Amino acid sequence: MSSQAPEGELLLLDACCLINLLATGRMEEILRILPFRFATSRLVATQEVLAIAQDSGEGTSIERRVIPPAMLEKVENLTLLDFSTEQELADFIRFAAHLDDGEASVCALALSQGGGVATDDLKVLRVLRQEAPEVLTLQTPELLHEWAHLSAASAPVIAGVLRSIERRARFRPRRNAPRFEWWSSFQGIL
Repeated sequence: MSSQAPEGELLLLDACCLINLLATGRMEEILRILPFRFATSRLVATQEVLAIAQDSGEGTSIERRVIPPAMLEKVENLTLLDFSTEQELADFIRFAAHLDDGEASVCALALSQGGGVATDDLKVLRVLRQEAPEVLTLQTPELLHEWAHLSAASAPVIAGVLRSIERRARFRPRRNAPRFEWWSSFQGIL
């Protein structure tokens, strides 16, 4: 697949998935290869503190680097969405009764625009199942599994990407997360 199809389904990234993808050092490649139109809410990009660890080598202390909103505005294949209808605002308020504002904004925009949500947050997944079961949900391991398949990345490259997420984003999927076994199969590589 040479580039992301513009007709792909809209998939909104919440802050945790956005941080995980940023931590790979390959976010633009991943977004280009996967068959979605990626977005996040401008609220997530400007109000959430998005930070990843600066990887300065094994055994050294890790410093956090804040991702400025201007950087996200320049990411190819990532759109920052604003609320544009009264229904989106009403959905935001409904979701905000259960979730933080960033998560609520992503859920409201996905619902109103017929898109999906990429999140690893169990509460977000539960609220979407209850409040908007028609909204597609995906988790970081599913996105990376699909990227690995479509890109035909080598096992060492995949292992490096997963290790970067674990180290720089401090994320490891739960045992019951989709594609947990696939993710875990790369632990011994490199």
